[in-house]
Amino acid sequence: MNRNYQFFMKTNIDSYIGEWIAVCNEKIVSHGKDPKKVFNEAKEKCPSERPLLTRVPDKETMIF
Repeated sequence: MNRNYQFFMKTNIDSYIGEWIAVCNEKIVSHGKDPKKVFNEAKEKCPSERPLLTRVPDKETMIF
């Protein structure tokens, strides 16, 4: 399993609800409403890595 994904799964992300986040080197390196901007900022900060990009769901979202 990817270490950035493992970091994402165990990190409290409540302050990013409804936003996109990018994780690189086990750190949240960018966040915001526009996924392209978040990804581009993450690539600038981690040019040799492939950041994990994901949207933090709203509290009302249910995953089955």
